Amino acid sequence: MTSIIEMPELVMEKIIEFSDFKAVLTLRQVCRNFRNFIDDLEDSKLPDSKFEQLEIISECNTKKIMLKFMDPNFVFYRIEYSASEKSRKFQEKTTKLDNSNIVDVAIRDLELILKFQKYNFQVLTLSFDDCQLQNKLSNTLGQRIKARSLSITVHHQSQVLPMLQFADPDTLKFLDLHWVDINLEIGVDEIVKTDHWRKAMEFSCDFQLLNLKAEDVCHFSSISLRTNSFDARDLDTLKKTFLNFFKLEYWYFDLKNFNEIDELSNLWGPPFMSGLSRTWYFRIKDSEERILQIEILSHRHPMFKEYCATYFYLIETGDVPEGTVVYDYDEN
Repeated sequence: MTSIIEMPELVMEKIIEFSDFKAVLTLRQVCRNFRNFIDDLEDSKLPDSKFEQLEIISECNTKKIMLKFMDPNFVFYRIEYSASEKSRKFQEKTTKLDNSNIVDVAIRDLELILKFQKYNFQVLTLSFDDCQLQNKLSNTLGQRIKARSLSITVHHQSQVLPMLQFADPDTLKFLDLHWVDINLEIGVDEIVKTDHWRKAMEFSCDFQLLNLKAEDVCHFSSISLRTNSFDARDLDTLKKTFLNFFKLEYWYFDLKNFNEIDELSNLWGPPFMSGLSRTWYFRIKDSEERILQIEILSHRHPMFKEYCATYFYLIETGDVPEGTVVYDYDEN
């Protein structure tokens, strides 16, 4: 009797083509011949894994690496690699790795997953507490990962640029940066020069950005960030940008130690005042229905000390408080 591995290649290819992703992974583990046959196939002849999300995590304190995936049906898959136990665990099945390096095994698995992925991920999440995985990925990963949204958890500044390079900037729409250390401050001089920064449409960051210029963020339709770099002139630049571009949606800036409210009043006119809030209303170019509202709320946060929560967003004309001054559009 002829074994399945002795079948003509065309028949084997058809079997693979009409199998789902999980079945092919199982088949790949049957024997070395199956594994080599599948690994040598062109990507176009492999089934699509159809994952929506990919998360890559390394934890130095637990000595673990995790790959997490989510499919369109919100089913999660998790592969966990343990250096202390020298093991790989996937769907409750644990495999001993003996003398294998868990970083090398995790990277091989990741490359295999990417080989099956035909479409862009919706979300790519990266968190590297242990730089060994980050460094090896930088040196060995043969492709940039295509994702619409990139979320990075940063432990220190030197990680940001290398982690950006794992993602393909041409597919990126949303860039999301998170801190581990609440006091983390990162200069943006090199970050703003990347294609990832320039091509993303939305940006969110919850640590302090240093040396940021207003011109660096004007292309984002949606923003949420913390910085101590903006002065009144920068906010005026942002106001003019928002007034002239209809695709802008919502900007939020946490301005640390901002103390130029009086200068803004000189530039824009007196604000509408309510408690610690100062609000200005501006007419939009070529629009009778929508108004730009800029609100600055002075506040003292127990962790971030004094800051000004600054909001730029559009409202309907009818939502402007009665008796409030609405300033005319000024293209200058």
